[in-house]
Amino acid sequence: MLVVALFGKVAVATDSGRATAEFLNIGVGARAAGLGGAYSAIASDASAVYWNPGGVAGIDNTQFFVSHISWYQDINYEYFGVSHPTSERLTLSASVAYLSYGSIEGYDEYDNPTGDVNSTYDMAGGVSLGYALTDNLALGVTAKYVMLSLAGETANAFAADFGASVNLHKLSFGAVVSNFGQKVSFNNVDENLPTALRVGVSYALMESFLAAVEVEHQFYGDLMVHNGMEYSYEGRYFVRAGLCHYADVDGRDFSDGLTFGVGALLGPAQFDYAYSPSEGFSSESIHRLSVAFSLGR
Repeated sequence: MLVVALFGKVAVATDSGRATAEFLNIGVGARAAGLGGAYSAIASDASAVYWNPGGVAGIDNTQFFVSHISWYQDINYEYFGVSHPTSERLTLSASVAYLSYGSIEGYDEYDNPTGDVNSTYDMAGGVSLGYALTDNLALGVTAKYVMLSLAGETANAFAADFGASVNLHKLSFGAVVSNFGQKVSFNNVDENLPTALRVGVSYALMESFLAAVEVEHQFYGDLMVHNGMEYSYEGRYFVRAGLCHYADVDGRDFSDGLTFGVGALLGPAQFDYAYSPSEGFSSESIHRLSVAFSLGR
């Protein structure tokens, strides 16, 4: 994070207009957000369906994952995932993501109000398979259906994520290709999905500190670097800080890319919260809540 502060340029996604279904880029889970999105090498619960489908192969019992994001203005993002190990090496998962845009005022070509625009949302549903080839290497794939709806007009596409996870005790690696699939045709205009390649590494220090860095290349956008750190107390209580930035984008201060988070493991459930302060590029702070529940923990 110090290196980023000295040499990096902080920014949000700048691929607007180059791809559609941008809601697929919204990270899932408050823990991942608190780590600045540096999570593909860490993900090992039901949220791994989003971050790295290879990570679900490490789940040893049924898990449910629910995430809520209070986004800008009255936009809300909901995510639900469930993972179930069918054997010592094979895990099946399913997930649903839903982005609600809230109330949108409609106008005709003469700027006369027509009332609220209904049926405006984005959603995606997926089925994942994670398989542990060895005790240290796992592969995963997610098949997903993406649908966009605006005032009754809809568009859809099929896509897939491919992931690999390597766990060497304190050192872990992750590699993911996400949202690889069909173009989306909306009103006779074809647009690409936000396909991306992510490569990450994490290192556990003294069993209390976890540090991670991840490089993300948007095929139709820019290169992004994610950084995150986590401190755990007795393996039950957590404090996190993260930062993401683009190396080639100007216009933002160092503090604009920071996120902060806390978490607690209480019996079979882990509760996480993350906070992104308001900045010049948005009008409101962002709050994220997520709960991971494990049967048999």
